[in-house]
Amino acid sequence: MQHPTANSQPDTPPRQGRRSPRSLSLRVKLLVVFSLLFSLVFAGAFYWFYTFTTEKTLMKLRSDMRATLQGAAKGVDIEELWALYRTGERNAAGFADDPRYQRQLNWFATVHQIEPRVWLYSYVVGPAKYNRRIGPSAVPDTALETIYLVDLWLIREPIKAAGFLESAPANVDLDWIREKRLIEVSNIYSDKWGSWLSSSLILDDTGKQLLMLGLDIEADYVLQIQQAIRQRVGLAFVLTYGIFFTLIYWLSGVMTHRLRDLTNAAEEIRLGNYQIPPLATANRDIFPDEMHTLAQAFDSMVAGIRSREALIRQGKQTEYEIRLALQKERDLNELKSRFVSMVSHELRTPMTVIRTSLELLQRYGHLAPTEKREKYFGLAQSAVMTMNQLIEDVLTIGKVEAGKLEVNPVELDLVKFCRGIVQELQMGASQSIEFDAPQAPLMVSLDPQLLRSILTNLLSNAIKYSPNTTSITLRLTGDETDVTLTVQDQGIGIPREDQTRLFQLFHRASNTTNIRGTGLGLAVVKQCVAQHHGQVTFQSQEGHGTTFTVRLPRYVRSPLEEEIMGEGRREKGEGRTGNREQR
Repeated sequence: MQHPTANSQPDTPPRQGRRSPRSLSLRVKLLVVFSLLFSLVFAGAFYWFYTFTTEKTLMKLRSDMRATLQGAAKGVDIEELWALYRTGERNAAGFADDPRYQRQLNWFATVHQIEPRVWLYSYVVGPAKYNRRIGPSAVPDTALETIYLVDLWLIREPIKAAGFLESAPANVDLDWIREKRLIEVSNIYSDKWGSWLSSSLILDDTGKQLLMLGLDIEADYVLQIQQAIRQRVGLAFVLTYGIFFTLIYWLSGVMTHRLRDLTNAAEEIRLGNYQIPPLATANRDIFPDEMHTLAQAFDSMVAGIRSREALIRQGKQTEYEIRLALQKERDLNELKSRFVSMVSHELRTPMTVIRTSLELLQRYGHLAPTEKREKYFGLAQSAVMTMNQLIEDVLTIGKVEAGKLEVNPVELDLVKFCRGIVQELQMGASQSIEFDAPQAPLMVSLDPQLLRSILTNLLSNAIKYSPNTTSITLRLTGDETDVTLTVQDQGIGIPREDQTRLFQLFHRASNTTNIRGTGLGLAVVKQCVAQHHGQVTFQSQEGHGTTFTVRLPRYVRSPLEEEIMGEGRREKGEGRTGNREQR
C-alpha cells in the first residue's frame, strides 16, 4: 500500500463509454488551417501559371511550325518529287544518289539553316497495292502504307533518317487527311532522340496516293521551361510558406497564450494538482480584457477547491495510517501463526522418531542385535540434529530481524570442519555424500556457527530433495583470498517460476508440497553468507538436480576488529591533517 503525500493525486473514477478523441491545441489548428489554405491557393496559382506558360509556349511553337512547313512546301518541286518516287533507285547505304534526291535534300537543308529546330521529310501515303517500294511491304496490300522519300536527318545523323522508298504502316485515313489538309500532332511526344511536335502537309493528290511533306520541330525547350517553372515555384513555395508560417506561428502564440495558460491550469486541476500560481497576477495586461476577468474567476475557484482538497487529503491520510496499522497487525499475527504452526509441525516429527526409538530400545534392546540398536540410536541422533538445526535456524532468523546477527570469526581448518559436518549428516542419510577437497589443510578465519548453518542447510536440502540411490557432492576449493563451497545433488530440482523467490522467508518450491520443510533454510544461508561479505548462487533444472555455490573471503574481521581499524584510519587521517596545518 502506498503512503499518500501532500502532492498525491486523488483517485479518479474511470470514465465510462467511448474514449474522448485526442485534443489539438487552438494554435495547432490555426497552423493546420493556414497551411491547407496557403497550399490550396499556391497550388491553384501554380497550376494556372504552369498551364498558361505551357500553352503560350506551345502556341508559339505550333505557329512557327506551320509557317515553316508552309514556306518549305513552296520550295518543293512536286513534279520532280513524283518522278523521283516513280523512277529513283536506292544506293547501297539505303538512300539515293539521284540528283533529284540531292536537290530536295539541299532545299530541306536550306530551310533548316533558317529554322534550326525543324527537320523536314517527304513521303507518299496510299494503299500498299498501288505503292512503289524497295523491299517487302510493312502492311497487307489493302492497308494504307507510308513510303518515305527524302529525310533531312541524312545530313546530320543518317542512323535517324528513314531510307529511300522504305515502307512503314500508315495509321491514318486518306479521306481524313484530305479533309484536314494540314495534320498536327496535338501533344509533345518523346523518343530516344528527344521531344518533338510533328505536322504534315499535302503537297499533291492523285486520287489514289497523297504526296506529303512532314516536319518535326524540337520541343525539348518546352519541357525545360516546365522543369524550370516547377523548380522555381517550388523554391518560392518553400520560402514564402516559411515566412508566412513563422508569422502565423508568432501571431497565434500572442493570441492564444492566455487561453493556453488557462487550459494548462485546468488540466493540472483535473489531475489533482492545485499548486498553480494565480493567473490574474501572473499575466497582467495594460488593458485588461475578458480573458483577464476569466482568469480572476478561475483563481477564486482554485482557491476554494484547494482548501477543500486539503481537508479531504487530511482525512485520507488519517484513514491510511489507521489501515496501515491494522494491516501490520494482521500481517504480524499471520506470521506468528505460520511460525508457530511450522515449528510445531517440524518438531513433532523428530520427537516422534526419538520417542519411538527409545521405546523400542527400552522394550527390546536386550533382544535386538547390535545392528538394530545402532540403527535406532542413529535415528534418534538424526532427529536430535534436525531439531537442533531447526532451533538454530529460528534463532538466526530472530537475530537477523532484530539486527543482532554478528560474525565471530575463528581460525580453523576448513577441510577438517567440512569433513566433520559431512560425517554427521551421513549417519542419518540414505544417499552417499562425497567430499571433494584438497589434501592439505585450508586455514580460514570464519564464523564456525554461521558456517555450520550454511553447510548444514545446503546439505540437508540436498538429502531431503534427492532420491535415496543418488549421491551428493560437497566440493571445496580455495585461493589466496577466497574459498568456494559447492553442493551438487541429483534431486528434483527447482521450477523456473520459483527461482526468483527462492531465498525469501517461508517460501518453498511448488514441487515440494509432499516433502516436509520449513522454508527457513535458504533464507538463513543467504543471511549467513551476507554476514561474511560473500555471495551465494545456484543453477537448477527441474528433474535434473541443483548446484549451490557459496563464495566466501578466507579472512573475515569481527565487528570489534572493524571498529578498531576504523578508529585507526580516522586517527591516521587526523594526523595527516595536523601535519599539513603545521607546514
